[in-house]
Amino acid sequence: MEKKILSRQYLETLSTADLISISEDYGIDVPDNLNRTFIIGELLATEEELSQEKSKDDVILTDKDVSIQDELPETYNDTTVGLILRNPAWIFVYWDIKETDLNFLRKNPQFDSLFLHIAFFENEEDETSSDSFDVKVNFDERQQYILIPSNKKIVMADLVYSLKGESPKVMAFSRKVHIPAENPEITNIQPGKEIIMTDLERLSGMKELLYTHYNNYRQSFSI
Repeated sequence: MEKKILSRQYLETLSTADLISISEDYGIDVPDNLNRTFIIGELLATEEELSQEKSKDDVILTDKDVSIQDELPETYNDTTVGLILRNPAWIFVYWDIKETDLNFLRKNPQFDSLFLHIAFFENEEDETSSDSFDVKVNFDERQQYILIPSNKKIVMADLVYSLKGESPKVMAFSRKVHIPAENPEITNIQPGKEIIMTDLERLSGMKELLYTHYNNYRQSFSI
């Protein structure tokens, strides 16, 4: 039988057999020859109890109910670095440095620099990079967008520090991330070169994007 919201008016329209059937659905044990009035009363009492329990479970938390402790911390006190590919031209690098490492670097008189080493690979299994460059960062930074050269296949980032007179030391490294292949017609665009675009490329705003990109990041173009 289809379950409905129970009310006295609705229950009184049912036969005794239907009332007993509903009682069984609610887990109510109905003795033989029990007056239907008592059956209806038991059903209404059970329905009210279930509604009250459901109301307790459906409490909606407001901003005042959420403790500050429930917010994400600024740091997890671990030295890590991660990399996300925004698009074939930009990567987003984020990192964290645990307190003991920070104290070591801050108080070390031989400290020279902290930087991200961005390395590129031709194949996933390659251990030696085909190209790389460094981006200097400071102790207060935790993230940065980085423009990468064209025609690269795989990229990864190392968090590195250097001490005066010593070789740089890697503190943490990201996983290798594959870069989607670019359209060669877009990759080979040069300033002053005529751009032949399809109607779809024009509608996408590609021409305006290239113009803005060249004005702001023209060092990435091979002239």
